[in-house]
Amino acid sequence: MRPALFAAIPLFASGLLAQSNAIPGTDLRVYDVGSPTVYGRRGPAYPQGEAGVGFGHSYCNSGTVPLTWLGWVGGSSSQAMLDTYPKIAFLLARESGGRMVQVSGESFLKHSRVPYNFSSGPCAPCQTGPSNTMRVGCSDTYSTGFNGDRYNLGPTTEINPWLGSWNSVGSYFDVGDPAVSGAAAADGIQSLTSQQVFAFDAVKNRLVVRETELATAGTFYGQVHLMVKGEPVANRDNNLMSRGLSFTWNGSSWSTTFSGAANLQGSVLSRWTGATTAMAGNGPDDGRFLVAVKVTGPVEGMWHYEYAVHNIDNDRGGASLRIPVCPTARAINFGFRDVDGDALNEWTVSRTANEIAFLASATNALDWNCIYNFWFDSDAAPVAGSVSIDEARLGAGSLSVAVASQTPTLLGTEYLGDGCGTPAPRAWSNGLPTSPNAAFAVQFKAAPSAFLIGAFGLGGANVDLGSGCTFFLDEPQMVLLTLVQANAAGIAEYPLPLAAGMSPIDYFAQGFEIVDGGPFLGFLAPTNGLKIRVAGAGCP
Repeated sequence: MRPALFAAIPLFASGLLAQSNAIPGTDLRVYDVGSPTVYGRRGPAYPQGEAGVGFGHSYCNSGTVPLTWLGWVGGSSSQAMLDTYPKIAFLLARESGGRMVQVSGESFLKHSRVPYNFSSGPCAPCQTGPSNTMRVGCSDTYSTGFNGDRYNLGPTTEINPWLGSWNSVGSYFDVGDPAVSGAAAADGIQSLTSQQVFAFDAVKNRLVVRETELATAGTFYGQVHLMVKGEPVANRDNNLMSRGLSFTWNGSSWSTTFSGAANLQGSVLSRWTGATTAMAGNGPDDGRFLVAVKVTGPVEGMWHYEYAVHNIDNDRGGASLRIPVCPTARAINFGFRDVDGDALNEWTVSRTANEIAFLASATNALDWNCIYNFWFDSDAAPVAGSVSIDEARLGAGSLSVAVASQTPTLLGTEYLGDGCGTPAPRAWSNGLPTSPNAAFAVQFKAAPSAFLIGAFGLGGANVDLGSGCTFFLDEPQMVLLTLVQANAAGIAEYPLPLAAGMSPIDYFAQGFEIVDGGPFLGFLAPTNGLKIRVAGAGCP
């Protein structure tokens, strides 16, 4: 296991520059995801087992130089293994419930150790060139069976995705499965044999997916990711491609076919409905993270924030997601999802004055070819900003990578404190108090058809009314008392249309539900208090 360093000091990463082993003109392009297959299942009865999934792909050399391609010394599989060839990683994602998640685990990847040069494909014409290369303009197509040949499938964790490199000595192939002993386990010559692979069950080393994930309604996508040693980062945008898939359980086995979603280059997160994405890396020293964000609402004064982070090619891995937040904003209903389903290594959340930080456990860094999800609700509205991801392990480059995103850093309506009653009525605004906003209103939640007194003023207070109740308005500065009635759902609204050209000013609001035996004066139950920052910007 790699040693972990969960850095606590966020630093801004430098701009994207070429990595140390970049070979100018190297550019491999994936242009098709093909032939999806479910190989079988294992474990308890449906739907508590696991399925093994695979798919093929097509790619071509869209660069200006032949790609050196050699899997063994002298080209012989009985000799020492080399890493001068592409590796192909896979993942399966699902969009459902407003969220895009990875449903496959940290899968094995294809070691593509023999080049082929076909004349078809979008990079044509296929040029002549030296042996042991994929020549400029040439293409190849891998069937699912070829991609799923487990004699050539090894762990993604052995790859340095930033450099595209791999150390064969002591690797999964070198050790074998089951492991051999002695010098053969560390000589760089493949010990994994076809006989060993033949003994595997149908799911082992595939894209392993829990059946509960496949049985969840949603839109599925299979993604292919080419990892090319020496390819400059500027040429890597065409290395990822996804395509829509559907899965069917017939009572005894799974099957899969293409859905209507066509091939799309880039991270599968670019398909997430309503989300925006941005990507950044650790300069010339390490790779990139892509952050997708989707913000919905407000609902009862709260925006819902969904983040998904895809480690594209960062070798040191991610140890945090740090999100700026207004100090007086509320943040609740935190959630996290990774790819292994292990409840013992979940990331934790920490809320400080200016930040919401999701922090990795010591054994669960966000490694490449993985997507982790994070979510919460806040009464602060989204504003363009940046989030930061701490690097998980020691290495060259900054301790943190900053990625453009949306952050909860515009607090238009500040929550001043709780109401009282059983249950306590509530107050919120229906949006931001911008100028102009003709539809702006304060809303109250009480018993169905209840009457409330809405109180509004120019000054705030914190007066203890007893029985756990607080008055949040400065009485001498009250300017309005109004009576409103809740509808059948218990919602009452008082419009406060805001004209254009208003200067920043604070209003204060609180509601009082008229209820027999209320905690204040025997017939009133106060709501929480609100400070409305008319024409305000940013955090208070």
